[in-house]
Amino acid sequence: MALTRAFRETVVARAERDRRFRQAMLTEAINELLSGDVEAGKFLLRDYINATIIFDIAMQDP
Repeated sequence: MALTRAFRETVVARAERDRRFRQAMLTEAINELLSGDVEAGKFLLRDYINATIIFDIAMQDP
């Protein structure tokens, strides 16, 4: 199932303003990987990376 654009934008917006949310995203991804659910861990890690990279790019000075 493909994610809608609105969902992605919602996650990125939340990640931009909430450091604890970013930490929780990373923690959840790592926990899934360590528990052996590599596929879920990779998806969660991808979401974390996408959200934080967009956040980092937005915070850079032009």
